[in-house]
Amino acid sequence: MSSWWWPRACGALAVAAVAVGLRPVISGTAWLLEALAAVVVVAAVGAGAQALPRPPTHPGLVVLAQLAALAVVLSLLFAPAQAVLGLLPGPSAWAELARVAGEGAEAVWAQGAPVAPGPGIRLFATAGAGLVAVLVDLLAAGLRRPALAGLPLLAVHSTAAVFAPGGLGAGWFVLAAVGYLLLLASDEPGRTGRWGRRVPVRAGAGADSAPSWPSAARAAAAVAVAAAVVVPALVPTVSGGAVLAGAGGGGRGGSLDSVDPLLDLRADLEADRDARVLRYRTDVPTPQPLRIVTVDTFDGDTWEPTAPEPAAQQDLRSPLTPPPGLDPATPTRPSRYEVDVEALRQQWLPVPYPPTRVDVDGDWRFDPATLNVLGASGTRTRAGQEYVVDYLEVTPSAEQLATAPPAPEDVVAAYGAAPADLPPLIAQTAQEVAGDEQDPYARAVALQTYFRSGGGFTYTHDAPEPDTSSALADFLADKEGYCTHYASAMAVMARTLGIPARVAVGFLPGQEVDDGEWEITLRDAHAWPELYFAGAGWVRFEPTPGTRSGAVPGWTVPPVAAPVPSAAAAPSAAAPAPAPQRADEGGGAADVPDASAAPAASGLPWQVPVVAALVAGVLAAPLVSRSVVRRHRWQRAATPAQRAEAAWADLVEQVGDLGVPLAASATPRQVGRQLSGHGREEALGRLVTAVEASRYAPARGAGRAEDALAQDVRAVVGAIVADRPRAATWRWRVLPASGVAHLRRAARAVRTRLLRR
Repeated sequence: MSSWWWPRACGALAVAAVAVGLRPVISGTAWLLEALAAVVVVAAVGAGAQALPRPPTHPGLVVLAQLAALAVVLSLLFAPAQAVLGLLPGPSAWAELARVAGEGAEAVWAQGAPVAPGPGIRLFATAGAGLVAVLVDLLAAGLRRPALAGLPLLAVHSTAAVFAPGGLGAGWFVLAAVGYLLLLASDEPGRTGRWGRRVPVRAGAGADSAPSWPSAARAAAAVAVAAAVVVPALVPTVSGGAVLAGAGGGGRGGSLDSVDPLLDLRADLEADRDARVLRYRTDVPTPQPLRIVTVDTFDGDTWEPTAPEPAAQQDLRSPLTPPPGLDPATPTRPSRYEVDVEALRQQWLPVPYPPTRVDVDGDWRFDPATLNVLGASGTRTRAGQEYVVDYLEVTPSAEQLATAPPAPEDVVAAYGAAPADLPPLIAQTAQEVAGDEQDPYARAVALQTYFRSGGGFTYTHDAPEPDTSSALADFLADKEGYCTHYASAMAVMARTLGIPARVAVGFLPGQEVDDGEWEITLRDAHAWPELYFAGAGWVRFEPTPGTRSGAVPGWTVPPVAAPVPSAAAAPSAAAPAPAPQRADEGGGAADVPDASAAPAASGLPWQVPVVAALVAGVLAAPLVSRSVVRRHRWQRAATPAQRAEAAWADLVEQVGDLGVPLAASATPRQVGRQLSGHGREEALGRLVTAVEASRYAPARGAGRAEDALAQDVRAVVGAIVADRPRAATWRWRVLPASGVAHLRRAARAVRTRLLRR
């Protein structure tokens, strides 16, 4: 095939295969046609430039032409009204493209995968596909390094695997693997000789050659495709959840108004990303969590927030209703958060509880029943938004909660009743954990300790969503779940014991990045139960193990021992265990030992090491290929002549990897004279003699043993390594040219077989 268009055609096909794999991430197909058009234009410009009577002498000139053509495509598709002659990108067109790109960035943050293909998303897809096509074309056709061209393809495919809901299916990876093999096969046969060194052997010698390339090609293809199918299963997926994405329907790009906030939180927890959503400043040494919304209605199947009556909502400019149930005698301290929104698009405004004043731009309303701050008329939080929250740092004492009078009847009626159709296990477990305790505070502490350290629970995201009572029963039986399991289970169990309870969804305080300045990332998304105590109002408890949530709030550490189950206790045999020592009273976490508060696992997202391993695997492929071929060559050497040929092929191949030029037509003696200046002439002479004997006098003598021949090869190669520049020896060790040549031969064999069918 003609060398000026075949590599570019293969590169374009490989990029197209990867672009098709983005379909689970972006809805529809119109964007895909635009992206493929950009890929075709890039490949056509590259091939056309090379076909000129005087083609460009530097690959960079081709890249500039391709980028210019890509700019024309983008202006034609996304800024035709502002483009010069409706085609050429001028200042107005670039401004329009920037505006559309801004919309795309907003859509990325505001939606979960698969995102709706708005103009901004389509611009990102088209520009991204075009830029990847330019890079692949440069590496595969301009620099003739098709193996390295797989890296940008791998980056795109890995991104799709991470963000696609449920991950990418095996078919997408098989498609990408075939595209990459085709890309490897795009290099013409002549290039192989310049990467590796041909071994002069006599006709008919069986052991001097590498394994048959159809066989090696099948092996290479099988390994590549198998890896492409298996590796995605190891990469955790990231769903677009409500907290970051503001997506409804489980993070699928809908409206946040229809989201069940408690359950949709799982998507954000599974994301496990370091995406910053908020920054805030405060003088509080141990800040409180920021609450987004309270879900207080549980019908046995679903937790939902109570829809506030429009007439009852308050304007934030008017004095806010005091927190329900809070007695003026309860210790409080006025505090303030100054919040900067970085990547949050949410109907509810994150605020500490209870807020007393909120200064924020936009149409925001205050719900006096829950103290939620919610947007009206489609108002949402947005990147760059700033607001100030004044709130009360409420610090009830354990004694106050333990001696609190019964909750008002209206509160018990609204928040203290559990559905009648709950699985019996839930109420049974709650009663067994509470034991003989009668006061609500001791029962609440027993529940918290049971989940954190007394019941043998394990924090994990690998558990069903707690969206039904049966899921909660399964959680109590399996004892594995994430924060929504713990919060929901404790709230429901508290209600079965007559304690008013609800669930709050929001963020943990985050990390202090500077003096008084804190940063909240997506991984800080959290849920916790709030229980009602007269005089203190709604009080936060923390049943989630400390590996996730840290230490318990100080007011949840009782002044005296409270009955809690032992670590090995089952729900049917709960036994009391000593409570932790009393902590200092205060608004922060209790400074007490907590068996569950072990250091959290590394914050590094799981997909980072997996993708790094993939990249390392691609870079290691030439070295592995050379080792496999060499081992196969020696294994097939059964006769003295074949062993001599194998040793000679090994020597010539490694010498070529070290950058020493050897003529393909050179005889062994000529090669020996060329290499004699590096030392180890005795070992080199023995190798020359052995290979000459194998070719011209195979019947003479018994030949030398394999170990002796291999030792001579190592001696000669070692002497040459000592004389070569560091860059050459580095390439010999890490990226051998012969290994690349072996991969190309294998890929070319695959291509040949495909074309024959």
